[in-house]
Amino acid sequence: MDPMSNSRILILFLMLCAACCYEKNDTSTLELVHILFRHGDRTPINPYPNDPYKDPVYWPMGWGQLTNEGKRRHYRLGQFLRERYSNFLNSSYNLDEIVVRSTDVDRTLMSAESNLAGLYLPIGDQIWANLTWQPIPVHTIPVSQDFLLSPESFCPRYNQMLIELDNLPEIKRFNEEHMELYRYLTEQSGKQVNNARDAEYIYDTLFIETRFNLTLPNWTDSVYPEPLKEVSDFSFGMKAYTNEMKKIRGGPLVREIREHIKMKIQGKLFPKKRRFFMYSAHDVTIAMFLQSLDIFNGIQPPYASLVMLELHKDELERHFVKIVYKNHTRETREMYTLILPGCRPLCPVDDFLRLTQGVVIDDYVEFCKTAPTPTPLFPALSKIEFIAVLVSGMLFVLLVVALIACLVAWGRLRAIRRRGYTPISEYGSAI
Repeated sequence: MDPMSNSRILILFLMLCAACCYEKNDTSTLELVHILFRHGDRTPINPYPNDPYKDPVYWPMGWGQLTNEGKRRHYRLGQFLRERYSNFLNSSYNLDEIVVRSTDVDRTLMSAESNLAGLYLPIGDQIWANLTWQPIPVHTIPVSQDFLLSPESFCPRYNQMLIELDNLPEIKRFNEEHMELYRYLTEQSGKQVNNARDAEYIYDTLFIETRFNLTLPNWTDSVYPEPLKEVSDFSFGMKAYTNEMKKIRGGPLVREIREHIKMKIQGKLFPKKRRFFMYSAHDVTIAMFLQSLDIFNGIQPPYASLVMLELHKDELERHFVKIVYKNHTRETREMYTLILPGCRPLCPVDDFLRLTQGVVIDDYVEFCKTAPTPTPLFPALSKIEFIAVLVSGMLFVLLVVALIACLVAWGRLRAIRRRGYTPISEYGSAI
């Protein structure tokens, strides 16, 4: 190996070591943090028709609700955040420093509250009634209006694209390859399963029931966890599969983070002390956000998985963006630095803004209003142009019909003339 190659390897090794140390220890360069996490452990949302555990007696806390383990998991995640950002965040809750946003769903609201209980223990005059807990505001808006975090926000355009997705060659091929599985699931579960999205719901229910130590029916032995998990993960990769889908579902959060970063750098972020944005949402939210940045690993984000997007400033006043992902439920500090395609672990802010511009749109409500037709005949034409083309087409058809009529009439006329001429020839030859 030549000296130049050795030098390059050494430089690469030192860069990796520096990045590793930066990740683990250094918060002195931090300027701004955005965190997005999934709620904690929950009960099934919707049991399948033949589910032996569909009786609510098995789920006294209700469908789709945060469990006690989910509360504990997020309390510990809050403690992890306190440890990681102990030199960045105030030791006691300060309303100017942090703002918390959640989807309007019980389990995400409760997860945020559990997380905050671990992040901010009451200190001094914040202590009340001898409790080591204090209420901290969590903001939300109705699901149908929540373009920022909710995968269920009202968007006909997205719903149409989701339907059309099954017609893409690669999606159609995947579904065809798993058609036997879909038929088997339909027969055994009592739920019609036509694609990966349908199978995902079956997998989710079975997964939760195993975590509650419930014995699954015998028919699940051949499909759970595999190949159902593979199909479920594939379904998550479809949530923001196309660039337009990324704009609708991941784009709003990317846009908000970009605006916060720009305002922080310009000194326009209000309040001046604001430095921490917390978002409590769903596995789908995380998947779509990471897909919009082209850094999703194609695996369903587990309970309490966490994405941290940090803005750093070095000694030369240069700003960098770093994205860290904690995508497991184990009690460890293991995390992964995610790298935007075309950038590096510490992505210069100008590059970050340039690379994320493609998924940003200004008016999501307007963009979502009307679903595009699946296969538009004239996708680039205005209404007037469409009418003009339509009229021209009708005139062309009439012209063709008229031409055919003329040809038929001319043919008949020739036939008549032939019949009129032949007798004369015969008569003449007889003479």
